[in-house]
Amino acid sequence: AQFFVYHQYTWSQTPNKYTSKTKAAIADIEVTLIEIHANLRILTRTRPGQLTKLVAGFQRLFLSILHLNVTTIQPLVFYSISAKVEEGFQLGSVDGIATAVHHLLGRIEEEASLTCC
Repeated sequence: AQFFVYHQYTWSQTPNKYTSKTKAAIADIEVTLIEIHANLRILTRTRPGQLTKLVAGFQRLFLSILHLNVTTIQPLVFYSISAKVEEGFQLGSVDGIATAVHHLLGRIEEEASLTCC
């Protein structure tokens, strides 16, 4: 069974009609956008400092976090985020947001692997 119904990125290896064609082994990401409110659901591996870097990344994307719920089941973490789209936001769509968050998580994972060993 899939964790998300309409995700933009998935780390499962089985392609389906909801899976982005981009390599997406970092996280499952689902984004919904209604007017100026974005809801994101992210399932990824836990990394040191990930939450702080994720919040800072959202601010750089002009997304103000209104509500954040974090659930951990080692080695995974699930983020449920409600955000407001601020003036200056240029991503334009759910795919744009998902791509930006996917890129952000990729950088966080890369940094963690560099400091790991």
